[in-house]
Amino acid sequence: MPPFHLIDPTRLVVEIGYTLIIVFLCFSIYYKTRDLYDLTKYEGIKYFRITFLFFGLAFLFRFISVFVMIMGMTFDIEFSRYLFRVFPLVFNGYFSTMGILSLTYSMIWKELQIKHILIVSNVIAIIISGIAFFSRSMEILIEAQAVLLIFTIIMAIYFYSRSRKISQLYILYVLFFLFWLVNQLALGPRRFIPFEMQTAFQLISIAVIGIIYLKVNKWTM
Repeated sequence: MPPFHLIDPTRLVVEIGYTLIIVFLCFSIYYKTRDLYDLTKYEGIKYFRITFLFFGLAFLFRFISVFVMIMGMTFDIEFSRYLFRVFPLVFNGYFSTMGILSLTYSMIWKELQIKHILIVSNVIAIIISGIAFFSRSMEILIEAQAVLLIFTIIMAIYFYSRSRKISQLYILYVLFFLFWLVNQLALGPRRFIPFEMQTAFQLISIAVIGIIYLKVNKWTM
């Protein structure tokens, strides 16, 4: 199984560590906001928190794909390289798109109350991940998610301009956009981005979502 034996162990350890930290922080944010939502039943909080549930699941599937790869190397099990290109693309694409759509709806639910929003979001996420799957293009997935996030930021700016004050949620939306952007840079093609630079992007990504976690933790104390 030559392709897997060429994997750099250092890269693998960094990748696993990065993924597990992000999964832990995402699920922690989801858990920390549970009592706050139960107390207020505020729809914005509901969709804000499931944003991190979906992103946690996206990174969890990423971890599973890396884990399966390690099992293949350890026990010399033959896995198709095609599997490792498609598996993260479909599942990561679906869950991360669901996360972005949930974040967007947490901003606009008062102005645009959509019945069965989770069903609508599922359809959109399946279409986007399906297009990425059939085109085998991560770029299409990134571009589609970038459009959704830019729309979210525009909505955040619009609401800020109306209220004339910077809310904590607005800051969190900007931080989340920064987290997504840095994470995409961290996942960039290995042959174009040096390992050291990717590691730096991963550290910045952890720092950004760590700040979000600390802000949410401060709210819920």
